[in-house]
Amino acid sequence: MVVVAIIVGATIYFVYPLRQATDVTVRATLTDIADNALQRIGRDVRLALPNSVRVDGTSVEFLALRTAGRYRGDGGEAVATPNCSGGVADDQLSFDIADTCLASIGELAIAAVANDYLVLNNYGPDFTGQNAYALSGNTAKITSVDTSGSSRDLINFESTTFQRTLHDSPGKRFFVITGPVRYECAGGTLTRYWNYPIQTAFPPAVTTGQVSAPIAENVTGCTFSYEQNVAPQIGLLTLRLTLSRTMSGGETETVSLYHAVHVSNVP
Repeated sequence: MVVVAIIVGATIYFVYPLRQATDVTVRATLTDIADNALQRIGRDVRLALPNSVRVDGTSVEFLALRTAGRYRGDGGEAVATPNCSGGVADDQLSFDIADTCLASIGELAIAAVANDYLVLNNYGPDFTGQNAYALSGNTAKITSVDTSGSSRDLINFESTTFQRTLHDSPGKRFFVITGPVRYECAGGTLTRYWNYPIQTAFPPAVTTGQVSAPIAENVTGCTFSYEQNVAPQIGLLTLRLTLSRTMSGGETETVSLYHAVHVSNVP
């Protein structure tokens, strides 16, 4: 009996601290996974096209920016023929007439790429003609880009008639988007999706070629909410993520984190 008591005591003395150390490691791991996932979403959303964030509770989607810049407008004068011939890099953007190019004011930090989309004055799904998800009105597909100019990038796009009253940005800003990105919680996993077509429907339909990558597993709770205007032209995306894992003693450890992201919606 004495020997048994000694063995039991030694087991308790050595095993319990080891189990506690393991449990602490599990908690730290869950916290680290959840924090990294939320921070990643936040970084992505801060680079979203203004007024393109949309949520449905367990998923969030936005249009990812490649680059942005400023353009020189036509000033309101009548333009008979936009100047896009010969790769001239001083073209102004024309309104109310079909145009096929614009030159940025200054070189872009990141060059646009063919098959990206040029977007002007985006205000989102509630505004007809100013919704980039519709791929009409304020968007144009880029066909080629000339970066040979010393102080400007010439962006050529499919023939498009931008309307001055709807699309001439007050700050003369244009954006170039690569496509949509979506984060979705389903089946215990938070997953990032990209490389799929821009769609007006939300959640979007699954398409061939779509790429996905798991961001966090053991997800037992996930809530995305979004306020479009918590301040003038500032949105607020709130993220709540809960992860759970069974501990060494059989109990369940749960970690729940909250993250808020301010989104610039200046078009």
